Amino acid sequence: MPHATPAPADAHDAPQQLSFRVLGPVQAVTGGVGADVRPPLCAAVLTALLLRHGRPASAAALIEDVWGDAAPPRALGALRAHVSRLRGLLEPGRAARTPARVLVSHGEGYVLRVEPGALDLAEFDRLTEAAERARSAGRAQEARSLLEAALRLWRGEPLAGVPGPYAAAQRARLAERRLAAVEARWEAELHLGGYAAATGPLRALAEDHPLRERTQELLMTALYEAGRQAEALEVHDRARRALRAAGAVPGPRLGRVHRRILAGAAAPGAVREPAALRLPPGTADFTGREDVVGRLRAALEGGRVVAVSAVSGMGGVGKTALAVHVAHGLRERFPDGQLFVDLRGTDALPADPAQVLGDFLRALGVVPGRVPALAAERAALYRSLTADRRVLVVLDNARDLGQVRDLLPGGSGCGVLVTSRTRLAGLSGAALVDLREPAPHEAWALLERLVGERRVRAEEEAARQLLEDCGRLPLAIRVVAARLVARPAASVADTARALADERRRLAELSGDTDDVETTFRLGTGLLDAEQLRAFRLLAVPDVPELTGAAAAALLDRTERQAEDLCETLVDLSLLESVGPGRYRYHDLLRLYARKTAAEEIAAGERDGALLRLLEVYVALARDAYRAATAGDAFPVSLTAVPAAEGHFPSQEGAARWLVDELPALLALTGQAARTPRIPVAVAAELLLATDPLGRHANQPLGLDRAARAVLEAAERSGDRGAEAVAHYMLGGAHAQRFELATAVRHFEVTAGICRGAGQPALLALTLGVLGGCELGLHDFAGALERLTEAVPLAEAAQSPGCVAYVRGFLGLAQLANGAPEAAMESGRTAVAVAETSGDREGLAQALRVLGQICLWLGRPDEALDCLTRSLELWRATGSRFRESLGLSLLAEAHNLLGRPDEAAACAEEARESAEQHGGGYLLGRALAQLGHASAARGRAGRAAFHYREAQALFERLGMPEAREMAARLNG
Repeated sequence: MPHATPAPADAHDAPQQLSFRVLGPVQAVTGGVGADVRPPLCAAVLTALLLRHGRPASAAALIEDVWGDAAPPRALGALRAHVSRLRGLLEPGRAARTPARVLVSHGEGYVLRVEPGALDLAEFDRLTEAAERARSAGRAQEARSLLEAALRLWRGEPLAGVPGPYAAAQRARLAERRLAAVEARWEAELHLGGYAAATGPLRALAEDHPLRERTQELLMTALYEAGRQAEALEVHDRARRALRAAGAVPGPRLGRVHRRILAGAAAPGAVREPAALRLPPGTADFTGREDVVGRLRAALEGGRVVAVSAVSGMGGVGKTALAVHVAHGLRERFPDGQLFVDLRGTDALPADPAQVLGDFLRALGVVPGRVPALAAERAALYRSLTADRRVLVVLDNARDLGQVRDLLPGGSGCGVLVTSRTRLAGLSGAALVDLREPAPHEAWALLERLVGERRVRAEEEAARQLLEDCGRLPLAIRVVAARLVARPAASVADTARALADERRRLAELSGDTDDVETTFRLGTGLLDAEQLRAFRLLAVPDVPELTGAAAAALLDRTERQAEDLCETLVDLSLLESVGPGRYRYHDLLRLYARKTAAEEIAAGERDGALLRLLEVYVALARDAYRAATAGDAFPVSLTAVPAAEGHFPSQEGAARWLVDELPALLALTGQAARTPRIPVAVAAELLLATDPLGRHANQPLGLDRAARAVLEAAERSGDRGAEAVAHYMLGGAHAQRFELATAVRHFEVTAGICRGAGQPALLALTLGVLGGCELGLHDFAGALERLTEAVPLAEAAQSPGCVAYVRGFLGLAQLANGAPEAAMESGRTAVAVAETSGDREGLAQALRVLGQICLWLGRPDEALDCLTRSLELWRATGSRFRESLGLSLLAEAHNLLGRPDEAAACAEEARESAEQHGGGYLLGRALAQLGHASAARGRAGRAAFHYREAQALFERLGMPEAREMAARLNG
């Protein structure tokens, strides 16, 4: 008789439905009652069918699973007897609502039909997979709850008492998965700050599994974060001794945690802020606002909950000054640092949250080449990096909730201070503050501090009138005070009388921009003609900041003259200095300056100023392109802008400039394309200058939008050269996302235009990337044709980077088309060209390709050497995207050489990198290699899991590897 155990109480009221439990003794559950399946060999047959998840099993396979080498002479008859007994248990005729046929004959074998959700293991899988998605999205609390629910399904040793080799293998596999879920549950606890709660359970787990490195890492982290650094280091020492005693080498992750603990002793979680993200200096003359300051401090200091304080109000009311003042007063509360960004919410082109995330990630220590390409991946990494830090983030001048959401950090110990002209009522959990004009006594105190107490009190009535005319707006008060300070002989009464007519209108405004414009008009009334022209023209370009050189181009003055003009505007608070020789407007001032420029300066003069600036950027960008590609000539000559070579002596410096100036390059590209009087060729050259960033596969955010603007302008004007560039860059954007079929269409258009327009250098580049895409799509004949045509074009263009790239891919195409000797020659030529030119990134690419060729030609030692050298170079140049690809190739090499353990280690690291930085295709490659390694180690279920995940990723991208994964799953 089967031994019955009750199901959960509420199951008695449900219709009788058959389900199964394997996470403990094997049971069949019918009508709310669980019955142990006996005798044990019946349970073994049921287990073998259940864990095939609806796939049929032949009689021979079931005999092997249940008895192995100890199968009796009449095993087939015994199997059929057990199947008959199982049918009696699972399909009782008296249970009318139980499905009639559960265990079905299938050819010479059987298949078990299990309803969705009717197996506790399937529910465990669903919960753990959902927990992993929640963890990846930064929702640690949700992940913890899901994992706790998954672990509650376990009732002891899985498949307890079930005999046979299949059950033994599955029992070990399931026990491993439970341990992984337990570790993930406590990892989520650590992300939520529960260090003390996690320490005890993790210590017990570590004692039970002294050779399990992940458990030791989590215990070390819990102890360290709980302030018990010495104990954490002791755990590390014990783990190393245990592993070495067992003949194992400690893995790299254990070492990384150890190094983090040692480094954290000096400066745990420190934020490395670039100058553009540092908190601005506090305003020395900040006065009043005591009640608002107190409310904001209380909100930001309140408990472990993220305190988000939104400050809203009209322009000029002092939002930024208040936020900066509060932030400076909370430095001790947020010891891991403070991040500040002006989101330019009132600008025509407000700050892109994805670009801001890139800046934040670099401030948090991520090198430029390792910043993910996609906005969602940037947000996930940002939440992860801030999960266990105490950082204050000041988001100044937000446009709306959409601009803010992805910029909220992930840690419960972090604080966020948002300022906006609009009320962010939908900001969940925010302490909302509507900032209005200061009280009369506060405005008076501010004027006294700015102008001087003696001077203000000497003309008290005039000062009060002046404040009323200013509407008590801090920005307006500061502008007027600057005017008084600049004219020490002027009386307050004279200033008040001069402003009286306009200031009466301020009291009548309800908060829209007219009041601010009036204030700005008063300030700009102090300027002479040259200063006023500068104030207006400097606001024409769509760039967040201006250098002295950019100002000189806009104003058509020497750099010294331009900087002198900028400094006078800074003195009058009409421009801000953000560093030596770098300037920016307050957002509202920029809007006002642009409006008056449109009204007072002829369109021809405005466009001429913009064109001069664009030409400066084109000259610099050409030089940066040449240096970043280690000597390649700029591939097109669409404009007559003179060269500006020599600004970038190193490849690294040029790449850094392109990354730093990327927002300006793309913004100016779009603006130029939208300005009818600017030749679209200028916009096209600026766009093309960002192409070297694709070497990191670190796709410039906003590239698609800028490229499409150039394409539309080129089509309107009939500029075929600019059209070719736009299609080339759009193809590159799609290729970096592995949308290869779309990329091919754009590259084919570019190639056609280049052939007709006589642009061999751009044609060589285009054919190279087109051939690479066709290799990815397994169009090997087409790839060989494109790459063969590209080689002489690249050589004629004297572009070593392009030659190395094309030669390398040509080797892969030759190999795929049955020419192994030619493939080796091409691969080695690519390496030699890159070494000779000193192109480190090109050399990494060439070594990677040569390694693949050697691997497939049966030269394992040479392949491993090339792939290892390539990986080291990619790591040195900071490309996490390429690092993931290199690790996957090393995993492939180890798999082909019959080294599944080494392959699994490389593939696991590749997966970790791809999840953070690489996107779907690279993650699929890593998962495929994990599947191969699992299969080689006899872990068929785990291999199938990885293959299914990889297949889904490849199918979504339309990549041919999906067919290979399907074949593995069906084989």
